[in-house]
Amino acid sequence: MTGNRLMLVATAFAGCALTIGAGFAASADRSPSDALARRTVREFFQSIDARDYERTCELMSARFYRDNNVPDRARCVLALRIGFTWSQSFRFRILGVRMQGSRAIVAALANGAPGRIVLIEEGGRFKVVSVGES
Repeated sequence: MTGNRLMLVATAFAGCALTIGAGFAASADRSPSDALARRTVREFFQSIDARDYERTCELMSARFYRDNNVPDRARCVLALRIGFTWSQSFRFRILGVRMQGSRAIVAALANGAPGRIVLIEEGGRFKVVSVGES
């Protein structure tokens, strides 16, 4: 991966992470899948705040790596270090989870900005496949 490409991925990832969330209604009846999706997203934000990018990259799915042309976890960690070096901490709130088969679409607010994180089942748990605006 060229230096410019790596910087582009880091910048895009950083920008997307700032805009996580969407307006989903919270469900009173939470399924085990709903709880697991919420836990995964909570861990995602907490690992970024803690600057534990190795953990953040472990939460990314194989498809995320393929779709974003990230060759391996070491490059993922490097991109996050570059992209989040001067970032502020995230104040996040999960608004809701919508299940679509084996996918979970999690709506949240990150520092007040709405967006969504899409999770897929991989290896018996949810992993992040995309992060973006709603």
